[in-house]
Amino acid sequence: RSEDASHLKPFIGNYMVAQPGVKGLKPPIFSDNKKSRARMGVNHPQLVGMLCPVKHVNAYHADPKKVQEQLQNGEIRMNAGAWPALAYPGNPPGIDFDIENIQEGLLRGHILKR
Repeated sequence: RSEDASHLKPFIGNYMVAQPGVKGLKPPIFSDNKKSRARMGVNHPQLVGMLCPVKHVNAYHADPKKVQEQLQNGEIRMNAGAWPALAYPGNPPGIDFDIENIQEGLLRGHILKR
């Protein structure tokens, strides 16, 4: 299993951005670079916005550093019941999320369409 997943790692940056041929992740991530791996997930300035639970996405866009810190220290919990922003459409992902209708747009994010 780990061998299968290791083949995907170099392409994560291409899948995560809305227009991979136009704009990539900044800073880029490389699977063979230990320093780069430390900047993945909630430690990456762009990935954190996509992984942020969608109900917190507006707070993230209002103050990205604060919400990133809250995700890193566990103040905002990421669990199976908290859909990530990347599961919803929008540019940036999840920006049009409607708390009153959580199923609207669910699993229609650009990453899941690929």
